[in-house]
Amino acid sequence: MRRTVYEIIFARFQQMRIIDESGEMQADYMKFVSSGLMPLNVDKLTSDTIALAHNGKQNGDVMADPDMEVRIYPELKMAEALTFRNDYMGIYQEVYPEPGKYYPKLKKELNYFLNNWLKTMIDIQGYRLTVEERE
Repeated sequence: MRRTVYEIIFARFQQMRIIDESGEMQADYMKFVSSGLMPLNVDKLTSDTIALAHNGKQNGDVMADPDMEVRIYPELKMAEALTFRNDYMGIYQEVYPEPGKYYPKLKKELNYFLNNWLKTMIDIQGYRLTVEERE
């Protein structure tokens, strides 16, 4: 049976050791690095939501390039993109802008992007965990 993009994203988080087999984030903060590329910062926002971000600096300000919030569904072994932000381009997008409302096309686009971003970091760029902080 073919896996959904949400199941693949969940599996990629496990492969990177961001979440464990049960879907729990391994630490409240993690930093991944790859030679010559911006570090990836991973923060636990709530019990089921994490943020992933590459951050640069412009005129002394920290800039997201990109920053995404992702909800983890441990019982379903799935994860989905909630937001996308790129400060250099002035973009902020929310899949669920208010209760009971969502943007199906944006949901599909952001999850496609997230899946490819994770795949690239794993398969091509070789990101590896360097910092793991527990609360």
